[in-house]
Amino acid sequence: MNKNDFDILFEWVKGLENDRGGRAELRRAHSYDEVVFCSAYHRLYNRLHWNDRDRDKLASIAGLVAHVKFNKDGVKLAEQMATPKSGDKPVISGLRFRRILAIKERGELYVVLIRVIRMLGGTVNLRDLAESVYWWNTKTKKDWAYKYWEKAPKKK
Repeated sequence: MNKNDFDILFEWVKGLENDRGGRAELRRAHSYDEVVFCSAYHRLYNRLHWNDRDRDKLASIAGLVAHVKFNKDGVKLAEQMATPKSGDKPVISGLRFRRILAIKERGELYVVLIRVIRMLGGTVNLRDLAESVYWWNTKTKKDWAYKYWEKAPKKK
């Protein structure tokens, strides 16, 4: 994804605020395969002109960002997961986080990240979410691990 792609994605997300039906349709999609059946996704896909091999990545991103209520710039998603909500426990436990890092299949990642977005109250760094889902690979997982464990409360 490049800067122009992100600009188009952010504009599309803002447009979803006025397209409640499109946003609801995307939120009801239980998989990124179901996102492909949503007209709101196709509006984004047609604007980006991505090649065919990236369609599933874009469907995952579109479906996930439809669940985001507020963009939280400057804080990586893994840091958000590690930040204590109340007390000294991170929003996403270390065990759950390690399970996320073990995910290889895009469909499973999609379902788990919807739960993570909900656990974060819908406030997520859109850019980091989109980049992470697009690139989901060993490097992304390592970057997440470094960010999470730097931020996670230290056990004594």
